[in-house]
Amino acid sequence: MTKITLTALLLAAAVSLSPVMTATAIAGEQPNVLVMGEDDDPDTVPRNHRVFDRVVQSLQSELGMLGFQVYDETAVSLDVTRQGRIRRSDAELITIAKRIQQPPIDVIAVFSIYVNVQQNINADIWDLGIRIPGRLLHVPTGRYVDSFEVDYPTGTLPPVPPNCLNVDRIDQDCLFEFVGGQAKRIAQDLGAVLAQKLDFQSPTGDAGGGVIISQPSTTGGGNSGGGSFGTASCTGMTTAYVISLRGFDLDEITVIEEYLVAFSGYDHHRPLRTTLTFSEYWYESCSDVSRLNRNLRLMLEQMGVQGRLAMTGNRFEIDKIGAPATR
Repeated sequence: MTKITLTALLLAAAVSLSPVMTATAIAGEQPNVLVMGEDDDPDTVPRNHRVFDRVVQSLQSELGMLGFQVYDETAVSLDVTRQGRIRRSDAELITIAKRIQQPPIDVIAVFSIYVNVQQNINADIWDLGIRIPGRLLHVPTGRYVDSFEVDYPTGTLPPVPPNCLNVDRIDQDCLFEFVGGQAKRIAQDLGAVLAQKLDFQSPTGDAGGGVIISQPSTTGGGNSGGGSFGTASCTGMTTAYVISLRGFDLDEITVIEEYLVAFSGYDHHRPLRTTLTFSEYWYESCSDVSRLNRNLRLMLEQMGVQGRLAMTGNRFEIDKIGAPATR
């Protein structure tokens, strides 16, 4: 039985590899999505192949059909990394996604393409098999979201047309177009499933969910009456922020923690580092960054505290500004 390897079939043109160039995202109410191909395995279809392009387009289309904001990798990474690289590992993909800030990328849909063309032992027929695994990763936290795989073993797909493969000649254009057409349909199935899984993790406003926010009752100078800091409910994917506090006393830290819990979209928080003058928290919420930024400003106003609020990526730094003590 004769077997044609992927290298012989799908590497139509050799491309020299340049040295590896290593390149957070902030989620809104709905995630910004980037489709990226992992082709580090030499048995996968490389990024510079026409079959790869058709799979990318199918995945982007299916994710976009459910209303997610899907961005083209080349368009948003022009200023981040060298273009045209192939055989990229998942570490390189995640690094690139983290470095893209306009727009910030929340979720990457990572996929690989495995193709097998094999001669049937009983007849002059070339059987085709395609497997495309895909997974969703949350970029700011590195959290695994979900995954799925569509697998058609060799012989389950229509055979390669006889005019594409002959004993003494391989018509690459014919072969690649046929394989690309089959891979496109498989990628549509994969994209539809991944879109549904992402929709489950980040439902639309009609799906409800979120946390209703009521202003906390505190003893740190806040106004116990009045409205709320956020909207009535929050939808979308939970993301993580780092909130650092500097110069606040212990009573003020306690009040701030009450506010953080009361903000709309709150999921949970965890202290990362605490000293007498500095506290840092890992804060997870489905609130978008603009709402959280506004809530933190209003929190300082309600507490009657003068402070500096700075934001970089998914990190908020709050420094208390106070007059020096007198003796």
